Amino acid sequence: MNEYRFKPIGIVEVGFPRPNDPERGRYGSRYEFVGVIRVYDEYTDGLLGLGEYSHVILIYVLHEAREVSLRVRLKGFDREVGVFATRHPTRPNPIGLSILELVKLDPPRLWLRGLDAWTGTPVLDIKPYDYYDVVKRPRVPREFEEEWLRSYVEKGYGVHAPWMGPC
Repeated sequence: MNEYRFKPIGIVEVGFPRPNDPERGRYGSRYEFVGVIRVYDEYTDGLLGLGEYSHVILIYVLHEAREVSLRVRLKGFDREVGVFATRHPTRPNPIGLSILELVKLDPPRLWLRGLDAWTGTPVLDIKPYDYYDVVKRPRVPREFEEEWLRSYVEKGYGVHAPWMGPC
C-alpha cells in the first residue's frame, strides 16, 4: 500500500470559532462567518486568476482529529452509518473539504464565507468551483434531507448561503 505526504500550501489565519468559544454564539451558522486563509509566499503565484471565480473548493487537514471511527451516529439520524457516508472528522485520513464563497482575494490572503476550519488549520489545496462541480438533484438519505430543511430555516441558509441546496 502506498503512503503519501502532503505539504501545506497555507494556513487558516482566522477560522470559525471552536464549539466552546463564546464568539461562536455570534453566528447562527458558519455561513454568516467570513474566515481568512493565508497562502504561503512560495505558492502565491498559484492564486493568479482565482479571483474570477465566485466560489472555491478548500481542502485542508483536520489536524486536531485524534480518533478514527468507521461508524458514527449523527444528529438527525436515528441509525448508525459509516463514516464515508458522513462529513464526520473521525476518518482514516483526516481530510476536510468545503465549498466556500470567495468574498475577497488579496494575495496572499483569501476571505471565504462559510469557512468551518479552525484557526491554525493547515490548507492542502484550493481549487476553483465551476460547472464541472455542479450536481443537479443529488440523491441523499431521508434523514439528511429533513436535517437540511430544518437547518435551511433555523440557521438561515437561504439568506446567508443562497447558492446551497438542491437544484
